[in-house]
Amino acid sequence: MSFFGQLMIEHSVINVIVLAGLLSPSLAYAEPPRPSPSPDGARKAERSLTFDEAVALARKGSKDLSAARARVEQSQTGIGQAYVALLPTVAAQGKYTHNYKEVTLDLAASNQALFGLADTIKATSGNAVQNGALNDFKQRVAESTPSSIVIQKAEQLDFALSATVPLVVPYAYPALAAARRTHASNLATFDVTVTSVLYATGQAFFAAAGTDELVGARRHAIEVAQLTLSNARARFEAGVVNRVEVTRAELALVRAEQAAREAEDAQAQAYRALATLIQLREPFVVVAGTSRDDQAAPPPLALVKSALSLRPELHAAQLGVDAAEAQLASAKWRWAPTLSAFGNLRAFNYAGFSGDNYSWAVGAQLDWVLYDGGARDAQRRLAAAQRSENAFKRAQLEDSISDEVYNSRRTLDTRRQALATALRSVALSKDTLELVRVQHDAGTATQLDLLTAQDNLVAAEVGVAQARFDLSLADLQLRRAAGTFPPR
Repeated sequence: MSFFGQLMIEHSVINVIVLAGLLSPSLAYAEPPRPSPSPDGARKAERSLTFDEAVALARKGSKDLSAARARVEQSQTGIGQAYVALLPTVAAQGKYTHNYKEVTLDLAASNQALFGLADTIKATSGNAVQNGALNDFKQRVAESTPSSIVIQKAEQLDFALSATVPLVVPYAYPALAAARRTHASNLATFDVTVTSVLYATGQAFFAAAGTDELVGARRHAIEVAQLTLSNARARFEAGVVNRVEVTRAELALVRAEQAAREAEDAQAQAYRALATLIQLREPFVVVAGTSRDDQAAPPPLALVKSALSLRPELHAAQLGVDAAEAQLASAKWRWAPTLSAFGNLRAFNYAGFSGDNYSWAVGAQLDWVLYDGGARDAQRRLAAAQRSENAFKRAQLEDSISDEVYNSRRTLDTRRQALATALRSVALSKDTLELVRVQHDAGTATQLDLLTAQDNLVAAEVGVAQARFDLSLADLQLRRAAGTFPPR
């Protein structure tokens, strides 16, 4: 039930009692005064809060929006993950090993056997040239061959550095595009959250304004009940009425005061809810601002066109379709081979057969998975199904937005006509009350007729307040449906 809905639920007996004082000509009809803010803080408010200011505060301080921003930041990590397949990878490793013993290959003994054979040939040859060549051979072997080679060191230190650079990775490029579009879709979804939060702020703002009018109506009822009681006492002392009318007037005053306290409690709750949404902790009072009652809304076709271009939901849905399309392309490209370059560098504290304490290698590598048990085909079918799902959802969302705009536009026209009807009802009720009052003074109308006319006037006044409240919400709903609220 709306905040003004409770104004419509009035017991007819209480209405008759509250307005009984209008039997006196001195209690002529008067417009209810503008209510002062609620007593728990807003009454001493130094700040007037307009609708635009409330929306701006919600955009800045809403905790829901802060949480949504954090979710967007989380989604951005998907782009970094997609880059992994396209960026080099570098790994380093240092290792210390204590072996149970050191293993050494003694090359000096092997050389001695070889040299012995050369000496035997020299001793039997007698050829000076051949013997000179054998001597040169022995010298070169002795110079180039270490006396021993350590195959396994007891205290072994190893360091390895490897790098892999992707050169051609066909599936990674559409995967990166999909990640970017997914992040863009999340940004658009954040705009949807902004719209929802600010729309709720607008509803809370008008609810607070509505409770202000409710409090004003209740306080006006107290004034009428007090005047009614004074008039009833005067007539009782003059002997015109009996004690029953005085008792009715006292009961009406008590109930009016209780209703006013309940209205102030509802007002405090509405203000507290609005303050929580906009994170405003200083006292304030809402100011409804200039009415938009006489501003004609654009035609439905123009509103639908605006909605289809501005609504963040539709933009997010389209980006979701694009992301699914890119994922499908990535899944198809996983059948293609990938090409990468690699490099390895090692360093250690033993020479080995090469005689160096380091080694390095570079090369290129082609990887082509020919059969993977159907994993890639399953991934392709999943991406295709997700693309179709997102496309159908977007089409359905477009139809829903169009329906929402048409319905909101029609509702706004109906609410505007309802306000005109309510204003006309107040004018007619005033005329009827004045006429019945004259007839009552002349003795041609009963007290019940007069009280009924007064009750109808109160219902008409409440109807005007309800109609203004509904019109404000209908206007806000249409702007949201058309994508013009909140302004971007």
